[in-house]
Amino acid sequence: MRLLRRLLRPFQSRRAAEAEADLRGWHAACDETLQACLRSLGDAQLPRGEIGVVLDRIDRTLFRLRDAGSGAEAYLRGTSPDLGRRMRQISEDIVQLRNETVRYLIRAQGPTPSFLGGGSQPELAQESTERALAEIGRPARQRALGLERELSRAWIDLQPLLADLARAGSGSVGG
Repeated sequence: MRLLRRLLRPFQSRRAAEAEADLRGWHAACDETLQACLRSLGDAQLPRGEIGVVLDRIDRTLFRLRDAGSGAEAYLRGTSPDLGRRMRQISEDIVQLRNETVRYLIRAQGPTPSFLGGGSQPELAQESTERALAEIGRPARQRALGLERELSRAWIDLQPLLADLARAGSGSVGG
């Protein structure tokens, strides 16, 4: 039995290190996506400019969220199912926030996006921005602030698990 434990130790250590990296990566991607959406929802000038760069940056963080989130969820399924469900809900809410941010940015540009000459009618652009802000932007920003609090609570709840994983991940590989 001791031999089996010795043989399994490197695999368990590597699994713990991967789970810790996935959980930390998930949190970092969530936070980065959330902050990018909050900045976009709070910048009245952004919809009049080139939104493609901002949306690309947000989408790249979603790829990281997906990659780290799948590993973290797989780990939490076996160790802390309730925390795994919270994590999955936060991830889904962040994707929804991204979609609302996109809707806001597109609708705020009005009937003619700025890159197609929509800037030639500033009063129409202002009206579109104000309407999009009222209908989508402000409610999305409020949801984002609530989501920011939930992410913070989840991060605090993950700390004991991360500490355990750090100890297990630094276990001696050579035996």
